[in-house]
Amino acid sequence: MHTLPLSFGLLTYVGFWRPTKWPSNSLKYLIYNVYTTFMVFLLYTFAFCGFMDALIDHDLDNLLEKFSLFISVIGVCIKVTNILINRNSIISVANMLLKEVCIPRDSEELAIKQKFDKNAKTITIYCEILNETTVFFATVAQFGKFLETRTLPLADWTPYDRTSSVMFWITLLHQSIGLIVCANSSVAHETIISGLMIQICAQLEILCHRAKILPTFLKETQKNCSSKEDFKKVENKIIGELVEYHLYVYKFAKKVNDVFTFMIFMQFSISSTVLCMSVYKLSTKDVISLDFLWTFFYLTCMLTQLFLYCWFGNEVTLRSKKIGDAFYEMDWTLLKSKVIKNLIIIMARARKSIEMKSGYIVKLSAESFMIIIKVSYSAYNVLQTSS
Repeated sequence: MHTLPLSFGLLTYVGFWRPTKWPSNSLKYLIYNVYTTFMVFLLYTFAFCGFMDALIDHDLDNLLEKFSLFISVIGVCIKVTNILINRNSIISVANMLLKEVCIPRDSEELAIKQKFDKNAKTITIYCEILNETTVFFATVAQFGKFLETRTLPLADWTPYDRTSSVMFWITLLHQSIGLIVCANSSVAHETIISGLMIQICAQLEILCHRAKILPTFLKETQKNCSSKEDFKKVENKIIGELVEYHLYVYKFAKKVNDVFTFMIFMQFSISSTVLCMSVYKLSTKDVISLDFLWTFFYLTCMLTQLFLYCWFGNEVTLRSKKIGDAFYEMDWTLLKSKVIKNLIIIMARARKSIEMKSGYIVKLSAESFMIIIKVSYSAYNVLQTSS
């Protein structure tokens, strides 16, 4: 993909995003579809075993231990299904950035785009390191314990007898690979959503840049025009493109929100539940144990997912509010009254900021993040009291 290549590359690696440039009649297209089917089967059988194990375990501590991880696995299953079903919509959203008005027109705009692209890439790398570290402490670091106790990373229930060493190793590898797939799929999904929010921020900053240089640009254009009639045509075209670009960025933001709002709401619900369970688990673990380390990193992953949504949702809102400021900061003395009237219309529209929402209900903001933390802490207190 031309947008967020690292995030979409992770999805391709785990089998849930076939490259868009592959022709449908090619052999690799067919092989990848088979690979996708296999990975979906692996993921869903992994989740099914976790569900059955949580269902038959009646011990509260064990239930919390298993359910907090199982609910995330179910969340990944839903994310993957959503990506496969809404593939065309996601491609359509990404392709909106290919429209001419969104393409950088000078070195400053290119620098703005590169800055935000780099931010998105860096966040993806950090999230991948964090999630893979969590998987390491959940699987490889505890292989000795699993072999000694004959337990498994997620679910001890299996629909077959695993008393033999061969079957136990097959099951252990199945669940370990399942966790790796979940980690990579989760990182890809969260960084695609947050990455698209970063792209909205980039387009808003480019819009502000074009607004600030508008008077100077019109003055230079007037010098290059041979007549007043030619200049009027060019001037109307420039103002029209600015108005179109402004509306298009709002349309792009709405499209991103519409495509992913359900998934953001689901992640909010899952992460809030996992947060209180993980904090409770941390309070019962030995600080120098592998269980503590794995639970700590898992909790950090959940917090990071929520933080990315809330932080960049908040950034989109703040940057959309700066559009009006950008128009105020331009040199109005160089503009004609007709142009000023057109710009006032844009400024009036800019007074209504862009709001990214979870399920069209919860606004993504720093305040929302703090509310979730407080609610999770309250739930943790209830769990601790009941135990």
